[in-house]
Amino acid sequence: MKYLTPAAVARIRSLRNRTSFKIGGTLEGRHETALKKGSSQEFSQYRQYAKGDETRFVDWKVYARKERLFIKEFSRQSAVKFNIIVDASGSMAFKGPGSAESKWDYSARLALYLACLFITSGDYAGITALSGDCLARFKPSNDLAALNEMDAGLAALRPSGASLPPEKLKGAAAAMGRNSSAVLLSDLMAEPERLKYLAGLFSSGRRKTFIFQPLDRAELDLPWDGCAAFSDMETGDEVTMAPAAVREAYRLEFSGWLKHTAGAFSASGIKSFTAFTEAPPFVSLEKFIKLLQA
Repeated sequence: MKYLTPAAVARIRSLRNRTSFKIGGTLEGRHETALKKGSSQEFSQYRQYAKGDETRFVDWKVYARKERLFIKEFSRQSAVKFNIIVDASGSMAFKGPGSAESKWDYSARLALYLACLFITSGDYAGITALSGDCLARFKPSNDLAALNEMDAGLAALRPSGASLPPEKLKGAAAAMGRNSSAVLLSDLMAEPERLKYLAGLFSSGRRKTFIFQPLDRAELDLPWDGCAAFSDMETGDEVTMAPAAVREAYRLEFSGWLKHTAGAFSASGIKSFTAFTEAPPFVSLEKFIKLLQA
């Protein structure tokens, strides 16, 4: 596979095994499990034996120590369907000087890492790649074998078209069922009205939503010298300028935009992260895990 290598899978399993949080559940609080009596996956608590209880749930080791009968109760974890949406618009193809990979490749890799984490945690994960020109959807699955198809599908895509088209965003949100969560990976290079629409769409109901904003460091630092021509990767519009003459003002404007965007999502109850492509995707993955542990 292009993005999800065996070494990455092993590391994700290791991360999962070292953490104590539960990703799945009812999506209430920290994804707590829904307590339902029965012989399900996770031990919940002990209680004293009562007449009529099934003896197969008696813990005989406890009885040997205390000479009293105790029943093991279990909790059944309600699996969550995680819908991972990857922005496949033209601007995601950007790769600055010195960068190891484009924003698209970084996002596709992180999307597969997240899907692997969710599935190995007993939940479901699906991936949707969308832009104004292309749409690919892989339905949520709890089978690790499905990651092969997701990886191949994303590897075959070439980012193009406009960012976050409203009609396709609406369709992606409508396709999510109950007990679902959304994870969006996008550079958010869209008009304020479209970002406001996005926040409203994915904050409605009881759905938990997380946004990773992959950016190339060059987009913030504007490192080019001399006179350079810059083309909009989605519209083709072009502007010629001397980066050094506007660098400081540009950095202030870009940083202000990042803060404004994060604040807008936070006000809607959406957790967002800036993820610069210079750092390995595992940095973003571990940041996400720490959020779920908090």
